[in-house]
Amino acid sequence: MAIVLWIQQRVHSLSSQLLLTYVTVMFIGLGSMTGWTGRQFAEETILQARDQLQLQAQLIANAMREPIARPSEASNISGTRTIPDLLGSYAQNIGGQVTLVDAQLKVTASSDPKVISQTVESFPEFSATRYNIRRDTPNGEERLFVAAPIPSNATRPLGFVQLSVPMSPIYGVIDRKWLDLMGIGAVALALTILASLLLARRIVKPIQHLTTTSEHLSAGRLDERVSPDGPGEIRRLGQAFNQMGERLQAMIAQQREFVDNAAHELRSPLTSLRLRLDLLAEDDGSDLALGKQYVGKMQSDVGYLQRLIDHLLTLASVEEGEPSERTPTDFAPVLCGIADEMALIVQQAELTFQVGVPEHLPSVQVNVDQMRIAIRNLLDNAIKYSSPGGTISLTARSNDHALEIQVADNGIGIPADALPRVFERFYRVDRARARKQGGAGLGLALVRAMVEANNGTIAVESQVNQGSQFIVRLPLSVMPES
Repeated sequence: MAIVLWIQQRVHSLSSQLLLTYVTVMFIGLGSMTGWTGRQFAEETILQARDQLQLQAQLIANAMREPIARPSEASNISGTRTIPDLLGSYAQNIGGQVTLVDAQLKVTASSDPKVISQTVESFPEFSATRYNIRRDTPNGEERLFVAAPIPSNATRPLGFVQLSVPMSPIYGVIDRKWLDLMGIGAVALALTILASLLLARRIVKPIQHLTTTSEHLSAGRLDERVSPDGPGEIRRLGQAFNQMGERLQAMIAQQREFVDNAAHELRSPLTSLRLRLDLLAEDDGSDLALGKQYVGKMQSDVGYLQRLIDHLLTLASVEEGEPSERTPTDFAPVLCGIADEMALIVQQAELTFQVGVPEHLPSVQVNVDQMRIAIRNLLDNAIKYSSPGGTISLTARSNDHALEIQVADNGIGIPADALPRVFERFYRVDRARARKQGGAGLGLALVRAMVEANNGTIAVESQVNQGSQFIVRLPLSVMPES
């Protein structure tokens, strides 16, 4: 793990980090597996050779019992073959060396004449271990030694038969196995490197594309998008990035439109104010009626600017999600209070006002001040776009899930193609009439922002020359039991 962290600290490229991490982990894993397997095989190979040699030693020890115990009888049975001849025959069969040792560990005969003059020590093969690997003094090579006692009728054996074979053939088998294991490991490592390269490229390529697209976005190319590719997590990242780009593009476009519209709305009254101030500055004061007319017009322009700024500030505050206090409220008294406040204005507009609000309504969790402004704006909008003799209604009802408030009129209505945009900022269906009536196109945008800030929704239904109906739905604080 420390090696992987060290590599990641030294290498800055993500693809290189992934490749080196995979290769390092695989190299350590394969190395450990190869080493363990090789050691296990080496041990098993040596133990197998020992077991085979011990079995042969025991068979030869049993065969040598009679020749040693009864030399004369053994000579008659075997003809002219002496003990050294027998040992030489056995040595040829096993491909090694056979030595006869008496009970005092003195060499009495051997298939190798060099061993006869050798002094035998208490080597491990003559103990309970029964085998040993060491360098043979006469031959100077490493050999595997085993010994088997020659059985007798007494407690002590007649002697021992010592067998030894060179370790070089055994080591050759082990070396070939090591080469096989390392070859397999090298192939596996090469495949790992290839797979790691492909995987790293599959992961890094979409990230590089994402990085490039991000740089383009930061440079102002807002229409740039990525093609979601790669693993599932990278694809989801690409999809989220595209959604972010679309929202960012829409937001910037909306801000640009907002700035353009705000500048346009401010330009007209400011231009009017400047022209009238210039005319008043040039006037010698002889025409008082004209001066009063200009002052009245300027007061109207200042009032329009004040309302526009107030609406902009309120809309910005609501859309930024500034926290506001919301309390459980029975909205029936609130609607009745609004109806009382608007009654005189409706009467002055020569309209009929119908109010259908029950005495009590289920509780809703709202900011009362915000919702009062929203309902007043809807009623004010209905008054502006209704002709004398028309009717305006304010009704409320509830169902199992929400409180529904309706503001309706039978005025000029809204064209079908304009319905999707009536809640946009600065949008006017009839710009000339709206400006003449003092509207900046922010009223309905402010209403929607306030309703949504209170977890509600607003919808509109309208037909040209038949009127409009705005429906506000607010979720109930506590759902009624079924």
